[in-house]
Amino acid sequence: MAEDQTDLTSAGEGSARKPLSSFLRSVLESQHWPLSWDARHRFGFLHRLDVPSSGLVVAAKTYQAFFDLQLQLSTGLMVRDYVVLCHGWLPRQRRQIDAPLGWDAKDRTALSAVCFVRGKPSRTAIRALTRALGASSGEAFTLVSVQIATGRRHQIRSHLAHIGHPTVCDARYSSQATADADVSWTPRNFLHRRRLVFKDSAGIQQEVTEPLPDDLVTAFARLRPLGT
Repeated sequence: MAEDQTDLTSAGEGSARKPLSSFLRSVLESQHWPLSWDARHRFGFLHRLDVPSSGLVVAAKTYQAFFDLQLQLSTGLMVRDYVVLCHGWLPRQRRQIDAPLGWDAKDRTALSAVCFVRGKPSRTAIRALTRALGASSGEAFTLVSVQIATGRRHQIRSHLAHIGHPTVCDARYSSQATADADVSWTPRNFLHRRRLVFKDSAGIQQEVTEPLPDDLVTAFARLRPLGT
């Protein structure tokens, strides 16, 4: 799912949202996609992708595929890799963030995940790819590769903010001043799911990749890379 909706959407936060399930129904005949109207099983979608982000998603066309892929997801067999641009310079060595995530049970309007001891176990691995400077501001940024072992809501965004390196153009997990500065050169949250690995019904491993979309490529080109 995306954000707090029961369906995935293809537009950004605060804009008109078009459910991805509606898109798939327009290209797949219902008899070839039994889950197309089944909200209880997320219309076949296996995981969420936050609305202002981009990248690959998996949608099962049959119930058998749905439960098989759900098992792979729950046991860590499905690999999910991301590219994220965050504030500041992260250490060059690969590191792991183990910070339990949860939501304020007393605040039903809460829209942000928080790290606290009673949250759900959450694990994120990050590796710095390259460092960069703002062309005019000289501000420090790091392009990182991210792999998640768990799939908590807003996990990457909240974990990066937790260690002091919020995602670029993420108003929810950075200060308003930082978000206002980011939006002047970045169109949206700089978080992209670039790679998925899973096994199909025949047990054959499938790997799918998706390069950075043009809007994020253009945004990164406005920075001055420094290498790792």
